[in-house]
Amino acid sequence: MAFTNYKTIKAVKDKFPQIVVISTKFIPQNLPIVSPDFYLQREIDYNLETYRSNEFYACENLVAPILRAVWRPYYHEINLWTHQMIRYDDDLSGIPDYMFTHLDKRQYEFLSYPLLATVEAKAENFEEGWGQCLAQMIAFREINQKPKMTIYGIVTTGKFWEFGKFENDTLTKHSISYAISNLSELLSILDYILQECKKQMAWFDV
Repeated sequence: MAFTNYKTIKAVKDKFPQIVVISTKFIPQNLPIVSPDFYLQREIDYNLETYRSNEFYACENLVAPILRAVWRPYYHEINLWTHQMIRYDDDLSGIPDYMFTHLDKRQYEFLSYPLLATVEAKAENFEEGWGQCLAQMIAFREINQKPKMTIYGIVTTGKFWEFGKFENDTLTKHSISYAISNLSELLSILDYILQECKKQMAWFDV
């Protein structure tokens, strides 16, 4: 079924009973600081001032600018996709809000190995967001045909961000959420996640 049909993590576990979910800290402390440039900070400040409770506004004006900014140093190696259909089988298919994939330099326009799923938590419903994100992470692993690799996930309202990783049939949710109000901290964490995604490309002999 489509990713959007997984309304909770429990719904995913009912379909895939081998999945284990734990909550702990896996993002290191004292990460190298990534400061927003003047233009990103100004854009985010303005978009927060004009924010309305509208999922498309948050997606386009809070989430997208931040993802694009943190992706910029990696664009030669990692690709960023938005609202791109992806399918493993009838139970794992749909359109992730955003995803980062390995960049196949020979075929830029083709979606290559997915590494990181990003889901917008509609109506600030993180439980539903994580249900969809976990389903996407399972699909990514199966598409890659690398059962032992790590897939990363993000669920966000735009204002608040949560992080997870999926490996060995275990979803590890980082036990702390982060706010856009501390943009430098958020960018530093996102940069760390993309660095970890980059390491996963060793699975593909790139």
